[in-house]
Amino acid sequence: MRAKVEALRAALRTAELNLQYGTIRSPIDGRIGDTLVPVGGLVTPNSPQPLTTVVPLDPIWVRFKVTESEYLSWANGAQKMPDGDLPLTLILADQTEFPLKGRIENQLNQVDPKTGTLELQARFPNPKQTILPGQFGRVRVQVAQRKNALVVPQKAVQQLQSMQAVYTVEPDAQVRQRAIATSERVGNSWIVEQGLNAGDRVIVEGQLKVRPGMRVKPQFSSTPDQAACEPGP
Repeated sequence: MRAKVEALRAALRTAELNLQYGTIRSPIDGRIGDTLVPVGGLVTPNSPQPLTTVVPLDPIWVRFKVTESEYLSWANGAQKMPDGDLPLTLILADQTEFPLKGRIENQLNQVDPKTGTLELQARFPNPKQTILPGQFGRVRVQVAQRKNALVVPQKAVQQLQSMQAVYTVEPDAQVRQRAIATSERVGNSWIVEQGLNAGDRVIVEGQLKVRPGMRVKPQFSSTPDQAACEPGP
């Protein structure tokens, strides 16, 4: 009787071992993809075709690029280089804001010569697995804070050889061309370092119709210091 019990235990251990051979466990947590091998197919560690793929989702890595000029601005000390201390905001494809903040964990060691950009890699917590690999979005980070900064729309700034200039409307309705010095761009606007004062009226439309010294009829936009102009009498 005892020999029969031992034989059954040995058979049980053999069955459990065979079950382990037939069970494949992923070394990482994540979401599994489609099975690439049909039922009954042979799978070995050296198989050219993987059984499936598993992608980790929490946390998830977001790769984005900054321009060469932005990188140089940070490297020269005009702004702080984004690092793990600066929280990142992720704007998803439907224009909603991802509720959790990310951090920059790594950056490549060279600028891509084809695009003139540097890739940064950020990590976002993704406990609800809202973000999936392959999605697109926009990353927003505050790298500097300026008080009372002057900004003008990008379309108002004219590039004249090595000089930047804008047309302004003086109190007597005459057009004046002013040379300005800009720094970084914020959205569709430039930050103006020199050449303009608070309250100056800048022409944003109709620049081809006006000349310095000409009198114009300003048509103000929603921003009081911006105007679209037409030649006056």
